[in-house]
Amino acid sequence: MKKLLYMSFLLLLTGLTFAQPKNILVNWECNMEIEILSGRFNTSDTVAARGNFNGWGRHDLVASTLDPNLYVSEVPDTVFDAEVGDTIITGYKFFYTPSNWEGGSDRRYILTQDDYNNGSAVISRAFNDGTLQTVTNQPTDVTFTVDCNNAVSAINGQPFPAINTVHMAGGTPPLQWPDLGWPDAQIDRMIPMYDDGTHGDLTASDKIFTAVVTFPAYTIFEIQYKYGINYGDAVNNGGGNDNENAIGANHVIDLFALAWAVQVDNVFGTMGNHTFTTDVKDPSGSTPIAYSLDQNFPNPFNPSTKITYSIPAEGFVSLDVYNSIGQKVASLVNESKTAGTYTVNFDASDLTSGIYFYKISSGSFTETKKMILLK
Repeated sequence: MKKLLYMSFLLLLTGLTFAQPKNILVNWECNMEIEILSGRFNTSDTVAARGNFNGWGRHDLVASTLDPNLYVSEVPDTVFDAEVGDTIITGYKFFYTPSNWEGGSDRRYILTQDDYNNGSAVISRAFNDGTLQTVTNQPTDVTFTVDCNNAVSAINGQPFPAINTVHMAGGTPPLQWPDLGWPDAQIDRMIPMYDDGTHGDLTASDKIFTAVVTFPAYTIFEIQYKYGINYGDAVNNGGGNDNENAIGANHVIDLFALAWAVQVDNVFGTMGNHTFTTDVKDPSGSTPIAYSLDQNFPNPFNPSTKITYSIPAEGFVSLDVYNSIGQKVASLVNESKTAGTYTVNFDASDLTSGIYFYKISSGSFTETKKMILLK
């Protein structure tokens, strides 16, 4: 009996096959529809896949003969000895000339069973993962301010001897990133900021620098950016041009579909996600015929969401947020407003997950809605 079981076990083993690592061909596809619609991209530009698979060099793509919005690789890359579940591309981004990178974190790709069976993978995405649901509906003016009082260079850890100029860079046109090391010669990729009472700057010589940047329609919501003090001035730049924080440590804001004029206030060296300091009025100019409070979007959310409300007549408006036991946790609006439709941002980064309520009061109108924070 034991011998019979042993022989059955051997037969079972011989019937099993184990998947072996094998080489996988990697093809690239980048949909440029949103970039083309926005006017940021034209057919003389070159689209490329760049990542650790090619030392962050360029694997140029060409326009598909079947879809003019789609750019594809002519020759595949090869990943050696891959198995199902392997992260075969651990970091990559799409790019187009002259210096337009995707925003956000590096993307990656995990090998699927179908990829393994076919011996090839197609990595296909829209540039910046953009869709008509995740881009602005109109041009958006963003006023950036950065407080450079007590600014310290992230390179040498010392205060700047003088603050003569401030520039900003970023990953969303018209913002651009300079190449690694931020070479002096690429100052033309930077956007200058002002501390002379012009270009949106409120007070001259207070070391709070300002730039108003217009992002075109069809701009993706997430914008990453960074400041640099005394660009190209080796005597005063604290050891280099990329001197606000470490490589990859950026400021982040999130636009939304109806954003047309917003402001964000930063402190030099304080990175991370930021909320707008001004609310946004509907640019259509139409006057609402009734009071209303819309459901926040997105909902559930983490960590921020947008709340839109309308008032048909000028009056005092309060818009507050409460937790589930009725404690006020935020005051979003507390001032007189002209008739119109407004959108405000609510950042719940400091709050715990749960159900929250937001309540508007204006004249005799009050309304309350529920929202869910999921972290």
